[in-house]
Amino acid sequence: MAKSKLSTLKIYSSVEQQHSNNYLPHCILKWRQGMLFVSLGSQSEQPYILAFETEQQLVECLKQSPVRLVRLHPTPGEATLKLWADACEQANKPVFLWGTLQKKFQKQSQLSLQPKQWMDSIAAFLLLLLLSPIILATAILIYFYSPAPIFHRQWYIGTRGKFFRLLKFRTTVANNDSPTTPLIRWMCKYKVDKLPQLLNVLRGDISLKDSFRPLTISEAVRLSSEG
Repeated sequence: MAKSKLSTLKIYSSVEQQHSNNYLPHCILKWRQGMLFVSLGSQSEQPYILAFETEQQLVECLKQSPVRLVRLHPTPGEATLKLWADACEQANKPVFLWGTLQKKFQKQSQLSLQPKQWMDSIAAFLLLLLLSPIILATAILIYFYSPAPIFHRQWYIGTRGKFFRLLKFRTTVANNDSPTTPLIRWMCKYKVDKLPQLLNVLRGDISLKDSFRPLTISEAVRLSSEG
């Protein structure tokens, strides 16, 4: 397996980190059959490749590479995994989890590939048609009564260890010190904020049943560290 190294990976996962001196950890890159494997490395390992000073440089590198998909090991940590997932999303490269947890996802996804998957898709499509007036009205209300984005898109790890964005209506106010609005309380009480997740069901990211619960990136990192 071909191997290379990111030297002094100076990419930041948030605006606040740009003003700190805490760089993200070095990553070892391995290529195999069109797949890029990313794991934690040390500064002493060779050979090196050019450092990325910005996330956009990583995005451009992924766009120009022949890599078909990217597999991320949990060891680099939550911030690094989120950064790579964001970059892969912009470069239109699918990204999957790599490591011991991958086997768990593969076993659970075998059940998800049964006929119930397309049954979930049909049910989600019908529910979207039925609930579309409520979804549209909620989106309009959020747009007019709050300046922040309408949707909250958080990274999750689903079937086969694939990273995906779980959609929901935003239930936080623009100013964290402000009290919760009546609209937000209504959405949370009747779970209206979760209606956009029907799109995730339609795409096969999650199921309508709770037999398989996707993990957040922080949960995957924690479970990996616990062995």
